[in-house]
Amino acid sequence: MQEDAVLGCKLSKSLSFSQDEELYIATSDTKIKMEEDYAPFVDKILTNLSYIPYKVLDLGCGPGYIARRINEILPDSFVFGVDKSFTMINHAAKIFKKRLKMDCAVSSAYEINNAAFTMLGNDADYSNYYNRKLKYMIADSASLPFSNCSFDLVILKGTFKCLDDKLKSLKEMYRVLGVNGEILIYEFRKDISEDEFNMLTKHMNPQKAKSLKRKLNCSLDILEYEKYLSEAGLARFSDIKTDGLDLRIRISKNC
Repeated sequence: MQEDAVLGCKLSKSLSFSQDEELYIATSDTKIKMEEDYAPFVDKILTNLSYIPYKVLDLGCGPGYIARRINEILPDSFVFGVDKSFTMINHAAKIFKKRLKMDCAVSSAYEINNAAFTMLGNDADYSNYYNRKLKYMIADSASLPFSNCSFDLVILKGTFKCLDDKLKSLKEMYRVLGVNGEILIYEFRKDISEDEFNMLTKHMNPQKAKSLKRKLNCSLDILEYEKYLSEAGLARFSDIKTDGLDLRIRISKNC
């Protein structure tokens, strides 16, 4: 069994990692998912903020749907979608370029080797495409290619549990966060009771509820989040709240 860096769960040996990423993209980056899941999620976040973020980092952006939605709502803000996966960034860049019929950035914090170029394909000068307001970048969350205090808002949706080095990643997020900025980490609640889960999913399609249950089981529990926040020196800047099936960690930088 191999670890799935997208869903944080175990995969069948019958699928290669790249095949699973393609399957994830095919089932998640759809018009229905955007309208019913991603768009309402982004709208809720931005509505509840007390400020308009001028620079936003979507960390673990996957196929790029959250970054695209933020770009639609805040066209004057700079939005960076970052992911470690060449497959995800390649898809995100192509979709955004196709949607707007203009270029979008694909930069890399890594040395681009032959394998990377193979995954990016033969699109001439692909890594040189750019758009001024929305950029997609290949980078490691534990070593972000940004200067200190670069962002007003950092968002992670379903990403934290998948990070290879959670402690270093937390420190990096805080380093690139500007004064009065916020980091918002969203995951599913692992500690939800069976009765509460059944009540919240009683109107769901049974197969969808079953899939959701697997995702909850792949999440961390609150004590694990608290441990990482404490070890990163961020406990006093953080708060953890639960809301239905969701868990939200807010980290503020008010210094």
